[in-house]
Amino acid sequence: MKKTLIVILTAILSFSVSESMAQLELNLYGGWVPASKTMYSYNGYRLRIDGAPNFGVGLGYYVASDVVAELSYMRFSSEIYQDGGVVEVVERQPVNVEYFLLTGMKSFTDGESFVPYGSFSIGAARVNPTESSDDAWRMAFAGALGFKYFITDAIGIKAQARLLLPVYFGGVGIGCGIGTGGASCGGGAGFGSEIIQGDFTGGVVLRFGGE
Repeated sequence: MKKTLIVILTAILSFSVSESMAQLELNLYGGWVPASKTMYSYNGYRLRIDGAPNFGVGLGYYVASDVVAELSYMRFSSEIYQDGGVVEVVERQPVNVEYFLLTGMKSFTDGESFVPYGSFSIGAARVNPTESSDDAWRMAFAGALGFKYFITDAIGIKAQARLLLPVYFGGVGIGCGIGTGGASCGGGAGFGSEIIQGDFTGGVVLRFGGE
């Protein structure tokens, strides 16, 4: 955790002190992650993660006046446990969940103060039971809708609702054949979502740099 924050802060500071930086946007936020559980049952039960407060930070770069590319980190701590099935005692295990995402954010209007937007993200999710060294890493996708309201040119607030989808890799296959039309090959990969999560957040937006 400490190493992750150090890396993020170092990246932010390195951008801040650059004399030729383009316009950047720093987002500090907190909110709530509702309870979630695995989509598929295992021997008659599912795994459930309780709802919990979260926090995060994002550093965005203005690709265009209405498009922002953002690197972000989000974390929350909760408990994971068996939901359903036949058990005498339900054991709860503390767990930390982290998301590392690269986001493309597109605003819906050209307004300078009120900026509604939609976004799509790709990255990785990490589930880390605090009483075990067995981390689980998953590829992750996210989609969000929200708005930013700038009180001044440099300071604003931000609110967002986001859907988070850690996924598992279902397999890949490649096949080739020869027919009357000649030789051909094809392939495919399968993905599925183990759990559907989301969050509702609000925070402060700091915009700095420029042309």
